[in-house]
Amino acid sequence: MKIDFHFYTIYVLCRLAGIKHEYSKKIAYASQHTDDAKYDHELEFISGGRFQQQMSAHKFLDLGVFSKKTGYDIFLPFHFLPGIEGKDFYEKLLCRANSRTAKEMLKDTLNTLNKPYGIHRLGIALHVYADTWSHQNFHGLYKFHNKVDDIELENKEQSEFQEIEVELKSTFLPAIGHAQAFIFPDEPYLIWKYKGRNNKEYFRIDNQKRTMDAAYNIYSFLINDVKDKKSDLFDKESKGWDEIKDKLREVLFVNKPIEQREELWKQKIKDGFFGFKVDIEYDDREWFKQAVEVIDKDRRIYDKKEVFHISDWKYFHDALTIHKFYIKNELLPKYGIIT
Repeated sequence: MKIDFHFYTIYVLCRLAGIKHEYSKKIAYASQHTDDAKYDHELEFISGGRFQQQMSAHKFLDLGVFSKKTGYDIFLPFHFLPGIEGKDFYEKLLCRANSRTAKEMLKDTLNTLNKPYGIHRLGIALHVYADTWSHQNFHGLYKFHNKVDDIELENKEQSEFQEIEVELKSTFLPAIGHAQAFIFPDEPYLIWKYKGRNNKEYFRIDNQKRTMDAAYNIYSFLINDVKDKKSDLFDKESKGWDEIKDKLREVLFVNKPIEQREELWKQKIKDGFFGFKVDIEYDDREWFKQAVEVIDKDRRIYDKKEVFHISDWKYFHDALTIHKFYIKNELLPKYGIIT
């Protein structure tokens, strides 16, 4: 999934659940920023102290994206949570929608909601949870399980050039995650087919059904589990699912490029389409700029701002660290997955 779901849909679901704007934005920002935290620099502050960033994403054009370390430390804990179904190790790594491990992750997230970084971890967990639908049947290592051939799009026209481009990408890109499926698993409106690793039959993928199922389960988690655990996040009554699902579908399934879908979400929210009006936009540098003063970017000279120790940027990286430790050292080892 992309920013239209990870940020804007999550924000809207939080608001419709009755969560206050301030917290809804933090949850949604942390959800989307999980795709944007692509640096692991250690910041040395000129006034003293240092801070180690935690990566939860990777620059795809970097050769490091092909490494096992990237697979184990980034893709598995943050984007392709193993579903632990099957017999052998690599089959258990395959991501499964709404898996047992995903539900256990959410339960553990509730246990840290009252921590300073609790809301930020909730956003990260919702990112991972949503990805179990869009990334299902792929995993984060370079293996034949991720092989994709003969892609066909049912509800999107492809020009001859686009068909060649897709064929080249699926042929020459490595079988890591859904790389060979290009962006198609992340497009919420798309219905498509491909030949999987057995290369004998087409798998028909209805992203619309997957996306709505993800939204429903996330919404249920917010209005039930999160509300029971931390009611002070809420200031309004939750809307019923039947009241909101058609409006979500109307915006989610617009068959346009991601830039236009993002603009549509912003406009719909600003116009009060979902029952509240707010001018909201995602800026991937917002939290960093609130916490860190850049003195010389080229020489990597930084200083911490006065609020650094209680900043959203620090709490987000704290939450990434906690989340990664939990997945790799507590959750997956329960099922014999040592990464």
